[in-house]
Amino acid sequence: MNVFERMLNTQALMFIYVVIGVIMAKTKMLKHEARSSFIHLLLDITLPCMILNSFNVEIGIEELISAGEIMILSAVCVLIAWVTGKLFWRKQPLNRKAVLEFSTLFSNAGNAGMPIVASVFGTEGVFYASFYLLPVRILIWTVGLSLFVEGKDTKEKLILLMKTPSVVVVFIGIALMFMPFRLPEVLSTAVRNIGNMTGPLSMMIIGAALGESNLREAFDVDAFKLTFVRLAVQPLIFLLLFRALGVKTILWQVVVTLTAMPAAANTEIFAEMFGKDYTFAARCVVVSTIVSLVSVPILTLLF
Repeated sequence: MNVFERMLNTQALMFIYVVIGVIMAKTKMLKHEARSSFIHLLLDITLPCMILNSFNVEIGIEELISAGEIMILSAVCVLIAWVTGKLFWRKQPLNRKAVLEFSTLFSNAGNAGMPIVASVFGTEGVFYASFYLLPVRILIWTVGLSLFVEGKDTKEKLILLMKTPSVVVVFIGIALMFMPFRLPEVLSTAVRNIGNMTGPLSMMIIGAALGESNLREAFDVDAFKLTFVRLAVQPLIFLLLFRALGVKTILWQVVVTLTAMPAAANTEIFAEMFGKDYTFAARCVVVSTIVSLVSVPILTLLF
């Protein structure tokens, strides 16, 4: 089965999970106030377990070198996305400009991207994706945050970042790689099984958020422009660039997949926190999430 078929099957599964999430929200089976508990379960338990499981394998020098390469690719992607955002959104009003530039810079690579990478590329893909996300998470709380509040001291935010489970577990996983032993079978099975919950859980949470949204209000021209840049323009730039540079196949495929994800969920959170147009931010997240269910498999036809 080629990458397109695996991605198509994965997105079909993700769509089913999203629909279940929508139904849960519409029927009040999953209420808004309860959704935060599921988000914590995802971010603090299942996603870290999925990441840790990717490190519980024998790793050679070649994999470690590739991990360093993908962190460089990650930084290059953010730099190109920053330039792209400045070019595309320079004429936008200030309260929307921050939202558009942030959404261009950062995708929902963690919540939505990691489960998809796991399904399509397996444990090796998650391993590389974990390293890709290290620079991204740091830049979200520095460069990303500065788009909403310029000059804000981010020291406290960086400390909080380094305490988040998905970041901490990467360093635990790196340490585990250099140990002369692997996790005991019972523990590794528990970690793997809990990590496998990440995909369905993340998509149901996204579906619940969509179920709470007024889709009629989501038809905002700027939200669709952002979606086009986020899901088509940037991934194509990265695909052509990294293939031309001769980057290892699985590395550029993982990178392109993660950059082809919808707008980051943090977009709405930061916009509301710092007095920007958070309603517009929500529209960007909703529209790009729906379109990504179709656009990502189409993109992989170029893999």
